Amino acid sequence: MNSRFEQRAKRRKINRVLNIALVCVLMLIIFFSWQLLFSHDDKDSAQPATKEKVIKKKEEDDEKVEVEIGDTKTTQEKDGETADEEEQPSEEEQPSQEVIETAGDPSSGVLKEIINPSWQPIGTTQTEPHVTQFDENSVDWKEMLDAVSYATGVSPADMIVWFIGNNGPNKAVATISPKDKSAKYRVYIEWVENQGWKPTKMQQLKK
Repeated sequence: MNSRFEQRAKRRKINRVLNIALVCVLMLIIFFSWQLLFSHDDKDSAQPATKEKVIKKKEEDDEKVEVEIGDTKTTQEKDGETADEEEQPSEEEQPSQEVIETAGDPSSGVLKEIINPSWQPIGTTQTEPHVTQFDENSVDWKEMLDAVSYATGVSPADMIVWFIGNNGPNKAVATISPKDKSAKYRVYIEWVENQGWKPTKMQQLKK
């Protein structure tokens, strides 16, 4: 009887331990299942917020880039305008284009001498290399008279040509009067390559 009682007590004790162990295993299973389930839900719920944050940050970066580009462009335009303003000299800084007029030496027969910085080559129909010609029927002669007319204001049709001669390589000097002989001029001209004859100096002579 005692041995049976002891065996039953031992079985009960073992069953109790097994039941406790089983309960512990079930609790562990429930705990880990709960952890897995809710941690997965947390990740799912956190993902949209993360994406939204990334998108928002990207938009802010894009706006920042656009603003920086805009500012840079504006700065460049302003710098360009400033550079243009600096490169363009004011009217006061531009070289003087005033006619230079000086009185001649009374003993030289020159009343006054005129140099006009705005004089330009008159243009030409001739080709290079240019050879100065003092033939009255040549194109070069006609163009020399046009340059003299340009400096004096006396048209070739109303011009008495007293002299045209050589004054150095690609240079010439002419003495002319209007047909009414109201004045007399000596004009110095030089050849500008591909551009024609250009007056460099004019002298008004005593009649």
